[in-house]
Amino acid sequence: MVADRRPPFTPWRDGPPRFAVGLKPIEPALWLLPDTEAHTLPERALLLRDRDATHFQDETVLPAAREAVALAGRAMGLENDPSADAPPLWQLAHKVSDDLVLMMPGEEGWRVGAAVLTSPTFFSLPHAAGKTLHELHAPVPGGDGLATRIARVFDHVRPGQVLERFNWTLQAGKDRYTPDGEPLRARAQTARADEAQSLLHVRVERQTITKLPESGAVLFTIRVCIDPVAALASKEKTALAAAWHRADKAARGYKKWAVLDHLVAAALPTP
Repeated sequence: MVADRRPPFTPWRDGPPRFAVGLKPIEPALWLLPDTEAHTLPERALLLRDRDATHFQDETVLPAAREAVALAGRAMGLENDPSADAPPLWQLAHKVSDDLVLMMPGEEGWRVGAAVLTSPTFFSLPHAAGKTLHELHAPVPGGDGLATRIARVFDHVRPGQVLERFNWTLQAGKDRYTPDGEPLRARAQTARADEAQSLLHVRVERQTITKLPESGAVLFTIRVCIDPVAALASKEKTALAAAWHRADKAARGYKKWAVLDHLVAAALPTP
């Protein structure tokens, strides 16, 4: 954790997490820079050593993957000289903290053609590899309709546009690589209330999409920011508590928040 930093994004100010598209355009210059989580790149590089666990690529999408890397490289001002001996997205992942998912159009709809995941929020690479939007969103409340709306955005977003949205949750610990949420939930369930200040962290996903002009693929990026709740300013704690308690039953159930309630009560003000 970077000392004395403020959380770069505070989506709880807008209320509880919502199962909605919620994408908004941003300036293209803000797509990948500044990389607020660049301090995590050494840890990421260690995870990337296990390429099978962190990377997937359908060989048919190699040209689109190279296009995605070239576009991201230009946006970041990087020299674009990828090695032919390693997958393009995997190479890019050593230079940017965001997880990377290349979505490809097809007869069955948009599907995952390639991905690099080192900070997945409670899902694994095998869960995502090759899946369509509808398959990916099946566990989410209202997932079928949400997948349809996302597909419509993918269809109509223009090359050169960058769209952004946020998701957030709380977790017991600062773990970033979390393909399975059960260990965190078990930790929360057995934690004492007097451990809440040191244990409770807010996890924010900053997600973007941009369309590639040549292939028509969409590059979906996920930047995970993890900050201790104890370090938040008082007004942020108040807003976070209000958003937590306003979440509806479907959201709380999907995110399995019940195991955290005693820690939230100890660490955050009562709204």
